[in-house]
Amino acid sequence: MKPFYQTTFKYLLLFGFIFLFTNCEKSKQDRQNEKGIELLADKKFKEAAKHFTTIIKEDKNYLPAYFNRAIAYSYLNNNRVAIKDLNVVIGKQKFEEEAYLNRAILYENQKNYKQAIKDYSHVLNINPRNIKAYHYRGICKYYIEDYKGAIEDYNHSIKIGLNSSGVYYNKAVSLDCTGDFNDAIKHYNKAIKIDQKLDRAYYARGIAKLKNGDKKGAVKDIQTSVKMGFKKGTDVLKQIQ
Repeated sequence: MKPFYQTTFKYLLLFGFIFLFTNCEKSKQDRQNEKGIELLADKKFKEAAKHFTTIIKEDKNYLPAYFNRAIAYSYLNNNRVAIKDLNVVIGKQKFEEEAYLNRAILYENQKNYKQAIKDYSHVLNINPRNIKAYHYRGICKYYIEDYKGAIEDYNHSIKIGLNSSGVYYNKAVSLDCTGDFNDAIKHYNKAIKIDQKLDRAYYARGIAKLKNGDKKGAVKDIQTSVKMGFKKGTDVLKQIQ
């Protein structure tokens, strides 16, 4: 089983806030930056990237353009260049929480999990209540097979307010990997209670039940997942029935 990404994370899009202005009085760059943000909102990512590049050529110290261009590049799956832009922001504003958070997501997208974990950890040093950083760091720890560390991070994110099918599913997967099938099943239950259409949760719960000796319950859950469109369950049913 793999972690479950909710829509806002599945495509590893940058989020948080978009830099608007450098101060209260709008400069020429601020007005140009607003136009670029409108292009992002209209999903014209190539045009937006070019627009922010023009701003940067005129003023290499205008940080909002670097940050916003990184967003455009992330949507274009050009993560390497997006990371470079965020490096500029971080280099000049090392305290910036959102820049580190977004760079961590891009590192994760590149499967550079250890570097992503470093950036998520830095975010948590700045803001110990950043729910996303705990959740996403937990996913990275899962991928490097640090299942207990992943569970701890999921627990932190839940404790400070995250209540989503994704975090309960991800915690269940890590519990499954540690062999704690009873607790894994409980957390699959929580994920399903929040999102009854989460087909992979039925499948994963079925597998956990099978490992835990409940073949009847396993067959029922996997059949449910297949009815919902989870094709992987079909082959498994043939093997266990």
